[in-house]
Amino acid sequence: MKRTLSLILALIVVWAPVAAFAQAGTYEGSAPGYHGEVAVAVDVDEGGAIAKIEVRHEETEGIGTVAAEKLPQRVVEAQSLGVDAVSGATVTSNAILAATASALEKAGIDPAALGYAAPAGKKGGKAEKKAADELTAVEKAPKTGSITVTDVKGREVTIDLPVSTYAVSTMDVVDFIVPLKGEDAFHMLVGSGNSGGKQAYDDIYFPMFPDLERQVGILSEHNAPFDLEMILARDPDVLIVNSAMQAHKYALDVEAQLTAAGIPIVLIDVPGKSIDTSVQQTVALLGQIFEESEKAEEFNAFIDAQFDLLRAKNLSARSDKPTVYYEKSGDSEIYGSTSTSVSGWGSVIAYAGGDNIADAVLMESGAAKGGSNVLDPEYVLTANPDFVILSGVNSLGLGKDPALADNAEFDIVNRPGWAELSAVQNENVYEIMHELSRTVYSFYPCLKLAKIFYPDEFQDVDPDALLAEFFDRYTLIDSDMGVWTVRYHK
Repeated sequence: MKRTLSLILALIVVWAPVAAFAQAGTYEGSAPGYHGEVAVAVDVDEGGAIAKIEVRHEETEGIGTVAAEKLPQRVVEAQSLGVDAVSGATVTSNAILAATASALEKAGIDPAALGYAAPAGKKGGKAEKKAADELTAVEKAPKTGSITVTDVKGREVTIDLPVSTYAVSTMDVVDFIVPLKGEDAFHMLVGSGNSGGKQAYDDIYFPMFPDLERQVGILSEHNAPFDLEMILARDPDVLIVNSAMQAHKYALDVEAQLTAAGIPIVLIDVPGKSIDTSVQQTVALLGQIFEESEKAEEFNAFIDAQFDLLRAKNLSARSDKPTVYYEKSGDSEIYGSTSTSVSGWGSVIAYAGGDNIADAVLMESGAAKGGSNVLDPEYVLTANPDFVILSGVNSLGLGKDPALADNAEFDIVNRPGWAELSAVQNENVYEIMHELSRTVYSFYPCLKLAKIFYPDEFQDVDPDALLAEFFDRYTLIDSDMGVWTVRYHK
């Protein structure tokens, strides 16, 4: 009884500031949608609750109209503006929520107290997100045939040829297409998710390709549903989705509508289950789609040669493996997650011949199958690893100042007891760009770590020189336009 009474009192306390100054009545608000203003009329009852929301709009039939029907009901039922957008109609959903927030403010209700947060814009990018009708079209060539390919999920997908335009789930997927199409990879791009390092790509490629800013529609935010209206408006010949980022779940939510519109979805998987073959499999598949199989074969031969340097050493069979502790996004006070040898960066460390100290604790747990966990700090101290490998601490990657290599922060070494760790004593603490394992040049972190672990075995191998050669041969930029690894120094 006390628990029930406490819950009722808590609800009263939470609701009181929301409704204290609310005036019953009907209030109007509006916000920009895809095709003009989305207007709402919100009925607020005597208790300050949202009784009804009516929406007036000119959004796309079957897409925006679904959001206009479903979203008001969700808001009224939840008495919250923190509800999920309607899948495939993100822009319309956000407009309805923004318009409702505006109306509630007029009623004396604070939208933030009802869970409203305005959608975040692009952080630090060169331009604000553009609506579909502000973007320029890319001319398409007449279709002369078709091809049926099998994607990474075993789905048979038929694509009309030639492919003149394409869209990607994350911007870094473009790197898999540049070796095949060169500059045309950017001339053909009409849509991308707002993730995969898109800001860095914008900073580098907008000056090189001025039309990009007016050409590429934002298809989704990071780990968010796809904007069906934007995809349909950009009308790519194919949508390429990296399933390793879980984006395929959102893509398949709108697959029926895209199929009806003649837009096929192809799923790729990088880094995939086989760290030394997933890039080649992806490029071979894209070679078929873009009718560049010969270039794909030449590219894959280069990648195979780099992994052959590792295969020749048979590192997995060594009995003298150095012990390694991996952590993501940790500092002196926050203990980040780790992974075992069968997932994420743990699999890269294993391929490079490291003995992951997390395996003894987590290999039999759910974390071993792709999840993550935080190791007991005392266990790490007791294990006293030879190397500490970090990711996600400093901002590394494309477009970063090379001076960062000598000025990276390693606050993590200030943890209690860490000054005595062998890895810290010997300055064997490294950070690698977090996304590096799923790039088209994922051979590099494998070689880089192998040389760090076994300097004598790899004395004739220069991973940085090989990375520079890769950039020179298969990209439009140089490898020194980014920072990929940094090392701790006392």
